[in-house]
Amino acid sequence: MEQVGTVVDVKDDIAIVAVRRHETCSKCGGCGVAVSGRGDNYIEAQNVVNAVVGQTVKVATDTSNVLKASFVVYIVPMLFLLLGIWLGQVIDGEFGVMARFDIVLGIIFLVGSYLVVRGYDKKMAAGERPASVIEIIEEPDAGPKDEQC
Repeated sequence: MEQVGTVVDVKDDIAIVAVRRHETCSKCGGCGVAVSGRGDNYIEAQNVVNAVVGQTVKVATDTSNVLKASFVVYIVPMLFLLLGIWLGQVIDGEFGVMARFDIVLGIIFLVGSYLVVRGYDKKMAAGERPASVIEIIEEPDAGPKDEQC
């Protein structure tokens, strides 16, 4: 994903870029921007083009993991819940443990899926590639400053 922002600070080879969050993605965070709602957010990006404070730049972030993360966050807990319910029915049918053992085991599996999601999140954060400033956007020529053309 590419975003346009303004460099607000430069430290060594890292640029801090203020980017405007779109309304449609105000709670996602998939682009690597801290989830803080509307307004300006800050991205730490590799400053490969040697941008300086005040320049408008294009920042590229890796979003290839957004679909994987969505699957893990939404589908894995549902699969764990269904697996727990199914396993609870099988165990209850074989051993007659208790009347609604399937629901209890489903909830236990659902809570357990939190550990899987959390572990996946830590793994993804460790292997995450940082954002990069890929282009300095020159301000378009505003034309003559006076009306004597």
